[in-house]
Amino acid sequence: MAASSRIVQTQRALAAERLEAMICRLPEHLVMLAGYWPVIGRSALVVPASGAPMLFAPAMEEDALRRTWVSEIKTFPVWKLGDPLPDESLSRLLKDAVSALGLRGKRVGFEGSGDEDISPTQKVTEPWRPADSTGAMLSSLGCELVDATPLLRRLRAIKSTEDLERLRISNQVAGFGLRAFLETVTEGRTEAEVAGAVEEAILAQGTGHHGTVHARGEALVFSGQKRLFQVGWGFAPSTSRRLRQGDLVMLELSTVADGYFSDLTRMATVGPPSIRQQELLDAVAAAQQAAILAIRPGVSGDTVDRAARDALKAADLAEQFIHITGHGLGFRYHEPVPLLYPGSTDVLETGMVTSVEPGVYDNEFGGVRIEDDVAVTSVGAEVLSRGQ
Repeated sequence: MAASSRIVQTQRALAAERLEAMICRLPEHLVMLAGYWPVIGRSALVVPASGAPMLFAPAMEEDALRRTWVSEIKTFPVWKLGDPLPDESLSRLLKDAVSALGLRGKRVGFEGSGDEDISPTQKVTEPWRPADSTGAMLSSLGCELVDATPLLRRLRAIKSTEDLERLRISNQVAGFGLRAFLETVTEGRTEAEVAGAVEEAILAQGTGHHGTVHARGEALVFSGQKRLFQVGWGFAPSTSRRLRQGDLVMLELSTVADGYFSDLTRMATVGPPSIRQQELLDAVAAAQQAAILAIRPGVSGDTVDRAARDALKAADLAEQFIHITGHGLGFRYHEPVPLLYPGSTDVLETGMVTSVEPGVYDNEFGGVRIEDDVAVTSVGAEVLSRGQ
């Protein structure tokens, strides 16, 4: 799906929902619909049901705007003495667009209820999302506002050919961090030192990789039986705990490259694995492979999840698998479609991307999880993180 095809697809979806246009501000939607990852998050995109999209953005984001495929761009000054507030400039531009497109009184979609989890802008340490001021701005446009959240979720779930290529690159960038992880899991290092080496490798080696402008990673490192059992299935900070001989060590890694996210988990041992550790690693790897082999268009999330659970049941580990098998990803670190879990009725379609991450957790051994990113193809599955 080329950029123009993405817009055609979106405009067809708008027509099906009887919407005359859609206004988007969230970074993930600007990446998806405009090929543009905002820097500070004060931008807006207007996609009419017919005609060319219009993008409004701070003038300071000139470099980021070079990556967009939208041709109608208007910028506004921000944050210099005497500049209007960003919302003032944006409100004026949106009102002009509504007038030019004849949208007053018409049905216009917006990011209404939204999701509580969002993608960050390029300023990953200061996430931004539309709030009351955006609501007031949109209400002043004189349109009939319609919550387009369900429509946007459906659009995000299907990745284009170009999106999939960007996700392969994001996984390659993550690979720099994975290699740093394996190289630094040595006795005496702290979890935080290992995590720092992973994040440094992603920034230093990922920037410029296949044209990547902005690469960042967040590495969570867990080690030892107690830590893995207590927090290995969730999210917790890396600590000053020092790695010891015989430890199992887990890396939970989120990586973003120019607005496209990967989500990977890897295991390592300090020194050679014990017989029991190798059994667990092999069992989880077999469960992951069973789930990947079950992926194809038309199957349910439940079917894929059951393949992983059946494999772990054969290894007498079914009770230790306490979370879902996978979730959507790509424009976000976690997306709601598809979900792979017991009873899931989500039906896989060509172009969807999901994590596949079976894991087992027990007070005896701690925890083991292996996670890769997998695209649904017309004939089965492609592991986007293969070789990483």
